[in-house]
Amino acid sequence: MSRFSLKPIHRLATGFSVLLLCLFALPVSAQTSVEPVKALDAPDRAMAAIVTGVSDIVCSATVIGPRHVLTAAACVIDPDTDQVLADRQVIPRVDLDDGYIPASRRFIRRVFLPVDEAPFGPAARFDGKLAIVETVELVEHPPFSAETDEAAFDRRETERDDGFLAIRFYDRATGGQMTTPACAALSIAPGDMMAMNCDLPEGASGAAIRVAAGITGLYLYPGEGRYIGKAEIEAIGRVVTGAGSPFFRAIEATPDLFIAFVLSNRCDAPIDYSLRYRPVGGGDFTAVSGRIEPDERRFVDLMTDNGVVYMRGTAKDGALVWDGGRVFEDGRYFDIRINSWGDYFHSLSCDE
Repeated sequence: MSRFSLKPIHRLATGFSVLLLCLFALPVSAQTSVEPVKALDAPDRAMAAIVTGVSDIVCSATVIGPRHVLTAAACVIDPDTDQVLADRQVIPRVDLDDGYIPASRRFIRRVFLPVDEAPFGPAARFDGKLAIVETVELVEHPPFSAETDEAAFDRRETERDDGFLAIRFYDRATGGQMTTPACAALSIAPGDMMAMNCDLPEGASGAAIRVAAGITGLYLYPGEGRYIGKAEIEAIGRVVTGAGSPFFRAIEATPDLFIAFVLSNRCDAPIDYSLRYRPVGGGDFTAVSGRIEPDERRFVDLMTDNGVVYMRGTAKDGALVWDGGRVFEDGRYFDIRINSWGDYFHSLSCDE
C-alpha cells in the first residue's frame, strides 16, 4: 500500500516537493513547452533510449548502474504475455537529431518489475509500473560506466525545492534529446501515481523526473508520473548491485540479436554509398543505398545476422571510388567482416 493518499502537494513528505502552480499551471491537454538539446554542447551522459528496429526510439531511460537503466515497464514488457519485448534494445547517449551516436546498442538480458506485495506503492495499472532493465554482457560492449554517467536518486528527507521539475527525454519523431522545465507535480495518489501538469511528446515515457538532488520519479504519459521514494530507492539499489530484493521480480529476456550499421563520412564531399547484405533469417542479398554528407554519422537502414556486409562508395563525381573484389550487377564491392552483435561503426575517408 502506498504511504500517500491523494492530497495537495504542500503536504507531501519524504524528500519530494515541488512548486504547485495554482494560476499558471499548464493544462494537461496542452502540449508542454520543450526545447531541443544539443548533445555535443550540453550532454546528459546518463541518458539512454529504448529503441526498436534499426533506430526507432520508443521510450526514454536513465543509466543507474554498470549495466542497468531505469524506464517505464510499458516500454519493455508486453502486458498481454508478461514477457520482455524481444525487439527492444538500449542505446546510451544517442541523439539522432544531431547525428550523435557515441556507443553501440545493448541487448536486454532481463527486466525487474516491482512485485504486488512491495511496500512502496505498486501501481494498480500496468502502465504505472517502473522497470529496471539489465543488459547483456558482451565482450565487445563495455559496461555503461565506461561510456556514461550514472544518475543519482533524491534521498533527502525534508528539504523542499522551489521551482519546476527537470525532465530530459527523447522525442520519437526526431530521435533527438529534448528538455523541459515546465512540468510540476500536483499530487500523489495511492500506488505512488503522480498527477502532473505536462504533456510531453511521444518517446518521453520512462524519462527520469529530477530535482537538484537526483531522480525523484518517472514520467509515464501525459498528465501522469510515478513517484520514487526512499524504500523504492533502496530496493532498486539492491537489484543494481546484484544483492537482490524481494520487492522486485526478474523476467528473463530472449532478445532478437542482429547487426546494425553506423556510417560516418570523413570526407570533404558527399559520398554516395551502396551496401549489400543478407537480411535477418537469411535469403538473397538485399541492397540499401543513399548519400551521406561530410562529417555526418547516421544509421543505415540495415539489419542482418550475417557477419559479412559488402559496400561501395563514390564521391566527387566518381573521382573517388571505394570498391573491392566482390562483383554485383552495379559494380565492385569491398567486404566488411563483423564479429559482434549490435552496432558496427564504419567510416569512409578521402584519404583512403
